[in-house]
Amino acid sequence: MLKNSFRIRNICAAAQSLCINQSKLVNENSVKFATSYFQIRGKKDDSTLSSLFVPVQIKSNPDDINVGAELTGSLNKADLLKILNKFYVKREIKQLLTENGLDNYLQHQAYVSFRKYCLEAQTLPVDLHVVISDILQGAGNVTDIYPYFLRHAKQMFPHLDCMDDLKKISDLRTPANWYPQARAINRKIIFHAGPTNSGKTYHALERFLTAKSGVYCGPLKLLASEIYNKTNSRGTPCDLVTGEERKYADPSGNASNHVSCTVEMTSVTTPYEVAIIDEIQMIKDPQRGWAWTRALLGITAEEIHLCGETGAIDLVRQLCMTTGEDLEVCNYKRLTPLKVEESALGSLDNVMPGDCIVCFSKNDIYSVSRGIEATGKEVAVIYGGLPPGTKLAQAAKFNDPEK
Repeated sequence: MLKNSFRIRNICAAAQSLCINQSKLVNENSVKFATSYFQIRGKKDDSTLSSLFVPVQIKSNPDDINVGAELTGSLNKADLLKILNKFYVKREIKQLLTENGLDNYLQHQAYVSFRKYCLEAQTLPVDLHVVISDILQGAGNVTDIYPYFLRHAKQMFPHLDCMDDLKKISDLRTPANWYPQARAINRKIIFHAGPTNSGKTYHALERFLTAKSGVYCGPLKLLASEIYNKTNSRGTPCDLVTGEERKYADPSGNASNHVSCTVEMTSVTTPYEVAIIDEIQMIKDPQRGWAWTRALLGITAEEIHLCGETGAIDLVRQLCMTTGEDLEVCNYKRLTPLKVEESALGSLDNVMPGDCIVCFSKNDIYSVSRGIEATGKEVAVIYGGLPPGTKLAQAAKFNDPEK
């Protein structure tokens, strides 16, 4: 009776010591991991590739009482090695380890350490000792070692405990969740759909001018500058933000409540009452479409007015479904008729005031403009390389040639 009581006390003491030592080991590993998480191994083994993660050395605690041996007897090291090798070559085990974040290199590193730990340790954890003893006696399967191997691997590579969080952080399938400030408010989205010269942008701008704060997002610096000038001329202070410049309506440099900017320069952290995203059909563009997508999903505004062609409605509606927002569509018709000429221009002598000629190179622009000027007509020239001020002057010359 006394012998059994003494044995029970030994088992309890061993279990308590095991919990304390494992707790210390986890804390020590966390500290080590915090300092070595992003260290790149400088040395390369002959047979393995370098790894981003530095393994933590796992050692047995010689102070633990060998309760496992008392319960089931000692383990034969040669038989133990066979069991471990048989366990490691199983395909389903490798697949499970891969799903838990261990690639082939980390699997090999973990197995070498686990094998060394099992063979060299004077005392194994009680649960692992009992499981291995059952397998050696034919009462278990080698796959029963998996939870203990994974536990050992997580002690070596503590980042494995963070894999679920890392997967959530790196999940790029729901871009709407990248903008928590926009998702935190109930935005009203209105699509002004119609062809050119249908008044869709005009109606959106009227709401923009009467709002307490607003942002206009345009596809071109010239268009953003035009809205900037028009808004200030209507008595609403408005700043201009493009990739090349920033202008303040206030001479002292204080920011205004209204901003006209190119779509790439749009702020998704500043709250507005009204936002206008012009030429929303550009969201389909392979090169610049990201900027319209970012603006649509991320602008923090109570009302968002989208201006563009009807062909973009379905795509915008699908994006609104991902954000859980309703889409209101206002359709417009062209205010002036569009007629196709029965014959080609033929000659530059037939150019009329107000005509616009589109060229596809700077050389063609100057060649055509000189040809038109030779007929006695004045020409306004605009192309991408011109300074913003020159573009505005040329645009004003085209719109009002009498000035």
